[in-house]
Amino acid sequence: MRRTLLILVAAVLAIAATTAAAPATPAAPSLPVVVKAAAATQQYGTHPRQSVNITWNPSPAPRPAVILITGGYWYTHASWETWEQQLADQGFQVFAMKYRLNIDAAWPAQRDDVASAVKWVRDNAGQYDADPDNVLLLGSSAGGQMATDAATRGTNALGLKGIVALSPVASPYRSWQDGNTSTVDKIRKLRDNATLLARCYPDPADNSTANRETGCWDTWRDMESKNAVNKGDAPMLLVHSDGDFVPPAHSTELEAAAKAAGVPASDVATRIVAGSTAHGQKLLGAPGMFATAVSWLKARTT
Repeated sequence: MRRTLLILVAAVLAIAATTAAAPATPAAPSLPVVVKAAAATQQYGTHPRQSVNITWNPSPAPRPAVILITGGYWYTHASWETWEQQLADQGFQVFAMKYRLNIDAAWPAQRDDVASAVKWVRDNAGQYDADPDNVLLLGSSAGGQMATDAATRGTNALGLKGIVALSPVASPYRSWQDGNTSTVDKIRKLRDNATLLARCYPDPADNSTANRETGCWDTWRDMESKNAVNKGDAPMLLVHSDGDFVPPAHSTELEAAAKAAGVPASDVATRIVAGSTAHGQKLLGAPGMFATAVSWLKARTT
C-alpha cells in the first residue's frame, strides 16, 4: 500500500504541474449615486482557484459576513447548492470561497488562503454592505478542517466572531489511521488525500522539506486543530451525524482539548445528529439544524 500511495502522490503532482451620448437638458444637482458591485465572483489572490462567489443583499446597515469554505477531500470543490442564498435571506452577506487544492499546493497553503480570503472580505466589505468587524466562517468537511484551524491558530489571529464546522476533518491523522483499517471507499479516499495534502506519510523520523515547508511529522501535527487550542480561540460549533464517515471523535477530541486549554464551555460544543449518515453540507438539511446554525452564528455577532 505504501508504494502504491507514493506512486499516486507523484502522479497527481506531475499532472498538476502540467455609443455616443445625446445632449442632456441641464438638471438640478442631485446626490451622488452609490454604485454597488455587480460581479458575483471576485479574486482574492492570483491563483485561478483563489476566488469568492458573493451572494448579498443591499442593506442600509452593514450585515455580518459569512465566509463559506467548501469540502471535497481538499482535492475538489463541492457546491454549496442553495445554502448561499438561504444564508443571505437570513441576513448575512455570503462569500463562498475556493482555495488551492492539494494538487496545487501542500499544507499550509490552504490555511494561508483562508487568511487571505478573510482579509479580502474585510478590505472590500463596504462594496457589499458587509460588516468587517463581524466575520464568521462556515466550513464543510475538509473545509471544516480549515475553519477549525482558523479558529485555533494564533489565538484567533483572524479576529473571527465564530465558526460552524460541518463534519470537520479536524484530525487528518485520525483519517489516515482510519483509512488504513477501513474498506469504505470514502474513508480510504480521505486518507489518501490527507497524505497528498501533507506530501508524505505521518512518519516522525521524516524531517525532509523537499515537498513541504516543514518536516513530515511536524506537518501532520500542524494540520491537527487540537494541537493549537488556546483559551482565546474563536467560538466553535462542531456538527456531525452519528453515522458520519468523518466520525464525531474528530470534534469531541477537539472540544475536550479546547476546554482543557481554558476555552469557556459556552464557546465550544459538538452537536451529533442521531440516526443519520448525513455528511458536511447535507447536515444543514437535518431537522432544525439550519435554524440552529443560523441562530448560533447570529448570537456571535455584535
